[in-house]
Amino acid sequence: MNYLDQPSDMNRRVFVKGLGLVSLGLVTSAMFGGCEQLIKDIQNRPVRRYLRTGSPEVQHALDVYREAVIKMRALPDSDPRSWNAQAALHGTVSGGFNLCQHGTVHFFSWHRAYLLYFERICQQLTGEKSFGLPYWNWNRYPAMHPAFTAAGSALDHPRSNTTVGSNAAFNDPTMTTILSDANFITFSSQLEGTPHNTAHVIIGMDMGTGGSPQDPIFWAHHCMVDYCWAKWNIELHNDNPSDPTWINTTWNHFVDGNGKPVSISAGVTPLLPLLSYRYESSRVGDFATPLDMLRLSAQQAKLIEARIRKGAPVRFDIRRRVPIAANVTFRLDRPVSRQARLTTADLAALLESDARRERVFLNVDYAQQPQANDFFVRVFINLPDANAQTPTSDIHYAGSYAFFGTQATSDDSGDHPSHHHKTDFIIDVTQTLKRLHRNGVVRTDQPLAVQIVAVPAEGKFRQPAMPLMLKNVGFLIAPVHVRASDG
Repeated sequence: MNYLDQPSDMNRRVFVKGLGLVSLGLVTSAMFGGCEQLIKDIQNRPVRRYLRTGSPEVQHALDVYREAVIKMRALPDSDPRSWNAQAALHGTVSGGFNLCQHGTVHFFSWHRAYLLYFERICQQLTGEKSFGLPYWNWNRYPAMHPAFTAAGSALDHPRSNTTVGSNAAFNDPTMTTILSDANFITFSSQLEGTPHNTAHVIIGMDMGTGGSPQDPIFWAHHCMVDYCWAKWNIELHNDNPSDPTWINTTWNHFVDGNGKPVSISAGVTPLLPLLSYRYESSRVGDFATPLDMLRLSAQQAKLIEARIRKGAPVRFDIRRRVPIAANVTFRLDRPVSRQARLTTADLAALLESDARRERVFLNVDYAQQPQANDFFVRVFINLPDANAQTPTSDIHYAGSYAFFGTQATSDDSGDHPSHHHKTDFIIDVTQTLKRLHRNGVVRTDQPLAVQIVAVPAEGKFRQPAMPLMLKNVGFLIAPVHVRASDG
């Protein structure tokens, strides 16, 4: 199933019902008063802090995390709380992906549940009930915290890189564009395909495989992805789907801190940062901390909870498709350039669209996963000579993405129906096109071309002659149906 073609039937009543069916009873109890101890637990829920040096609270969290990793690794593989068993829920280094959700509208919700129960296991094994997983804000701190690179530490792990460096996938313009997208579907797709996937590829080794949770940095990386969702949803007042198909999707393969099976639905996951843990806010892109999630008043929490439970009729409608290329195969080390066959009306629609009412995306859809994923891809507009050395500061640069997975580790045969490999990517090029238009680089009476450039993550390609198979490339003009909510 194409990630962008998701069901959009809405039924708010099913959402409320779905929340009431959560096995933990946490949400229901909180909504209707509950016991005093439960309310106290919610008020004092664990804090997930952003990683940096010089913070005693962060250092304590790292000490507890290190202890938890050691204790999980000491458990037999038959214990579902063991390090290997927890990693295997996601996948294995040699065998690919298992139960994780990628390239679907449950990328956020599945991984949020995965993090929650992993955190509960850490709390139980260490006896630290207040432990919160720390998150790696690679937008502000590109290098890993030293705790993850200290020789002999349980948090150290073989890696190709220990910093994302100056890669544009994590910089302010990219993260601002992604967080500015008020549509859950396209926001999720861009966050997954660009910073999420690129971090896996740059760090490399186990992190570039289905067995990425074997690397302790995985959990800090995905906590950052989860924080971005929480920031977008709670701090920036955007809405998740109220679609019952999304809400009522349920997973039964997680276990609690005692190793007992639990059931959780996607519909409850948006409320977890309000009920089960809380984030220490931090700046991402141009978005500072308009709302301090550690110090929400009772009135603020009530309004946010009501809005999150309500959700919104999220959909991704395409008003106009402008095809550029189809069924193109090219070598990894040779950039490809394709000129769109556009009418004057097509160009006018792209260049003169009202950014307040519609967005222009470039959709790049591949026929299959590559044989290797030791690279990321940059996209340029109207720059025929673009290559791997062209800087992302160039006015023609439009965005980037990366593959998480390869042909060897892909399993789209149906054995693991929960996992769908992401082979289609979208980049919001609205502002790029307007910038080029303002500077006279693109005009309604001139051709428009797109360049796709693969860039090695480690200096050179392992398989430079490897073919990449493009299925479709084109512009999508989509009306903005979901805008940031008030309040």
